[in-house]
Amino acid sequence: MRDHQSVLSKDKASMAYNAIKDLLFRRVLNPNQKLLYNDLCELVGLSKTPIINALNRLVYEGFIVYELNKGYRVAPINEELLNHLWEIRLELECINVRNAIKNANRENIAALRKKHELLQNYRPEFTDRKKLELYMDLHIEIARIGGNKYCERFLRTVLEHIHFMYRLEGGVDRRKEAIEYEHSKIVEAIEKRDAGAAEKHMRTHIEALHVLMIDYLNELKQTEGTFWTE
Repeated sequence: MRDHQSVLSKDKASMAYNAIKDLLFRRVLNPNQKLLYNDLCELVGLSKTPIINALNRLVYEGFIVYELNKGYRVAPINEELLNHLWEIRLELECINVRNAIKNANRENIAALRKKHELLQNYRPEFTDRKKLELYMDLHIEIARIGGNKYCERFLRTVLEHIHFMYRLEGGVDRRKEAIEYEHSKIVEAIEKRDAGAAEKHMRTHIEALHVLMIDYLNELKQTEGTFWTE
């Protein structure tokens, strides 16, 4: 009976975690917003205990901030922290692409091609969340081929912060043709087992996006200043 209750508690905590993260990514909950238990219980449809468990997990992952005597709030947008995320992403992506070259075989190359085709074939007029999810899927697939589970897990968290917490659709839209080209060159280099070319194209891709996203977010700061912290 106790084991059954433990499983139910974990399930409810996972449900709360996924639901709150979705509210963050859809900007139902905005950066820097104070979070109240009663509001979250109503939004998520769960009791206080799984909500607290979910919030603590999100604090650990950096999506939520907890302050003693002040409670929980959504992590604000911070340019320094964003730069740190891009630095981590660059190193993870280069590790992943090198490992993917070592582990590439017919089966996982076919899986990578499929992810790339899904990304190429989805062409909305303006970059939307689904497009960003497909971008993320391609990069996670490269990490999966690389075989380092920690790199895959860390990259997923970093990409969720960059793409969804910071709402970069508009910035991505500004260089979508270049992004498509860079993705094609990365996939092509992996197919050819060309580690030098694959890492070069990945590095170019990440560094160019980093510069663009910082410029774009500084433009957003003029209209979304309450979301930011210095």
